[in-house]
Amino acid sequence: MGQDLTKASKATLQEQMQFAKLASTATILPEEYRNKPADVLVAVNYGASMGLSFADSLYRINVIKGKPSMSAELIASQVRIAGHQLLPKKEDLQRQSVTVTIIRCDMPDYPFTATRDRAWAQNMGLLGKDNYKKQLMTMLYWRALTAVAREACPEALYGAYTPDELQDIPDDVHAHVVADAEPVDGAASVEPSPSKEDCRRIAELMEQGGVSDAESARVAFHALTGRDITSTSELTMVEAEQLLSGPELVVSRTRQALGARHE
Repeated sequence: MGQDLTKASKATLQEQMQFAKLASTATILPEEYRNKPADVLVAVNYGASMGLSFADSLYRINVIKGKPSMSAELIASQVRIAGHQLLPKKEDLQRQSVTVTIIRCDMPDYPFTATRDRAWAQNMGLLGKDNYKKQLMTMLYWRALTAVAREACPEALYGAYTPDELQDIPDDVHAHVVADAEPVDGAASVEPSPSKEDCRRIAELMEQGGVSDAESARVAFHALTGRDITSTSELTMVEAEQLLSGPELVVSRTRQALGARHE
């Protein structure tokens, strides 16, 4: 059974449960997993879907606020394993700004770029956090990396957030709905949602790109997020943050998507 447990997919559910129960008592296990066999079980199976070993899963995947999260280092690794180029960060120490670029292996002529700077961190209310006080440039690098990876190759992230993204989300976040928008059953409104103002700004950008009705909105949202939604009320907070970090790109990609629909 020991050899079989190197990959969760090769073990029976009973074997996995036995392993999770035993592993959760280990003192060398990350503290968030100790005496939490259910979280251990979720993490190792989540990691197995990405080809990770048990050890990698338990040390590089955390469960925060009930959600599995990937470390920024793991996201960088997954991007490269998928065959995409992750270019070195470009720092501007004077502006305290970091830019990260990803070039997809199937879209080499269309680089994806994300920038995070002190002004962004201040607007997000992050500058008061210890990590940002002690290592601002490092935190900006990780946030730029995860932002561009979420846009360029979301399939490599398996829908996961990073621990700092989840910790930045308040516990009392409520869903916000833009004017006359009705949530869809099973939509992303169960996730932390963007503010009403952010929804309004995104809607304006999409209108600039040519969105005029529910169908054109669905086409545009699919191009922007990869999901079949029709309202900004169905966006997650992270998706909204990503869209607002590149307003020109939102307009141009919306135009491209709507233009392709009529070709």
